[in-house]
Amino acid sequence: MDRPIADGLYSCWMHPAPSNETATATANNSSSAVPVSTVNRLPQEERSLAVNVQGTAPVGVTVRVKNIEVGTDATILDVSASYGGTASSDVTLAGSPTYLLDEQGNRLMLKPPQDDRDLRITKGQTMDGKLVFLGAVAEGTKAVKLVFNDNNDGNSIIDPGLTIALPLDDAAK
Repeated sequence: MDRPIADGLYSCWMHPAPSNETATATANNSSSAVPVSTVNRLPQEERSLAVNVQGTAPVGVTVRVKNIEVGTDATILDVSASYGGTASSDVTLAGSPTYLLDEQGNRLMLKPPQDDRDLRITKGQTMDGKLVFLGAVAEGTKAVKLVFNDNNDGNSIIDPGLTIALPLDDAAK
């Protein structure tokens, strides 16, 4: 039986639009400013990229990314995820940090659905739906990596690790 992964984009924390120039954000706890992150030029409009990329983890997890919506406040992936392994009755795709990683090392964290925060998949089942990542992919980014269960082995029977490279530059062609 198929079920949605995420319940759509809502109640996201909104920030003011950054300038078009690259800037450094600072934290000012004393008289000296300390750099905390780099802000890149963000997209001014939404775009949809058709992709067909699949990744597998040795434990029996298969994830296929079908579409990427690059928005101004969030990045949304249309995915199909299955668990066909026999090592356990289910696995989770977000029991450990799950995020999109860009070329500069910035992480766009998953906004987990309220009814399935760990993205649990039962043996023999497939989940079709959208994964919402908080934040926009910077303009000019050629690829991102989709990281499930950061730093976990792909053979883990609880939270298997899986990283999938997603091209952005040629995806829409």
